[in-house]
Amino acid sequence: MEIRRPAPNECDSVRALVQTVVDEVYDGTWASPPLPIDEEDWSRAWLAVSASKIVGMVLTHEEWVSDLWVLREHRNRGVGRQLLFDGEAEIAGRGHATFRLRVVKSNVRAVRFYDRLGWRVAREFPHETLPIDMLEMSKALKFA
Repeated sequence: MEIRRPAPNECDSVRALVQTVVDEVYDGTWASPPLPIDEEDWSRAWLAVSASKIVGMVLTHEEWVSDLWVLREHRNRGVGRQLLFDGEAEIAGRGHATFRLRVVKSNVRAVRFYDRLGWRVAREFPHETLPIDMLEMSKALKFA
């Protein structure tokens, strides 16, 4: 598996990956697919690529992990863990000692994944536009 930035012609493929995973994970939870995803600058993402196929991505902004998505058939293989660690390193490289992310509270698999990797729930709050509850999770940088 290779971790790299997207080529200029891959941004539509990154968005398609995100849409695929969002629709699969949240299928019918609060709206019919395709579920709306924010328009992000996908060129700033880190991609996990296996056999020339984009299988996951992570996007950060300031101290936030904005997006982390892995195709179903590539989960439980360390892809998400590696992408998250790379995202954390990018955030630390910006000088932040605390990392933050938001996750849908009902996405128990994701919440457990983050918890196993040292993230803790900082607060619970309602989503700004969707009828769902969110969790803000944080993790402090460990100094060696």
